[in-house]
Amino acid sequence: MKKVLVPLLLVIIGLGGYVAFAEQHEPDVIRYIKQQGVTIIDTFDTPAGLKGYAATIQGQPMSIYLTADKQFAMIGNLINAEGEDLGEAALYELISAPQNEKIWQQLEQARWIQDGQKSAKRVIYTFTDPYCPYCQRLRELAEPYIANGEVQLRHIMVGILQENSVQTAADILDATSPETALRQHIEQKQAQQPVDEPQASAAAMALVEGNNLLMEQLGLMATPTSVYKDKNGHVRLIEGMPMRDDIIKLFEH
Repeated sequence: MKKVLVPLLLVIIGLGGYVAFAEQHEPDVIRYIKQQGVTIIDTFDTPAGLKGYAATIQGQPMSIYLTADKQFAMIGNLINAEGEDLGEAALYELISAPQNEKIWQQLEQARWIQDGQKSAKRVIYTFTDPYCPYCQRLRELAEPYIANGEVQLRHIMVGILQENSVQTAADILDATSPETALRQHIEQKQAQQPVDEPQASAAAMALVEGNNLLMEQLGLMATPTSVYKDKNGHVRLIEGMPMRDDIIKLFEH
């Protein structure tokens, strides 16, 4: 997916008058921004000489930059001549990284199907609907990495695409070998063979409904959505079918 840069200056907020507070006190303009529903997480320095503020509004990260006189604030992306966002790393470390680590812990505790060797160096959680063709495509792309022991997919089975998605996902979880059942289901769909009517237990259906709720709580809308750790150990998320560059990051980092 092509990265879209937000204009350098989205909003300029100015407050006139003499700033009567000492340097350690919160500038008036920052106080005003907080009154608009913005939460300030922390500050960071920039090569441009502006003080950066890592903040969130309605759960979404945002950058704020304070001018040297502390009377004006710029909200948006601060970029250099190479197009690099000077606040991106700070936003990740201060906001996204802690949030993503919590997501990883939630996924570890979810009901998932192991697809690959336990000893695999790379673990990828992926929300999988049994009737999602892109989930099947992702599994195809993962096959060589799974076969050579590099990657373990952990399918968090959900049911969101079709009327009987929940029942079918639960039927797979109910199998003696859920991994085998999922693989057979994918093979049948790819071969356009009829799929048996699901006969899932109430307990298995409750597990799938729980996975559906987890997906909703995390604000995820598409299958597959995949979560992995990059070469620096940072938790990353790819919602929907990965693009070419994302596939390389996902499987090869």
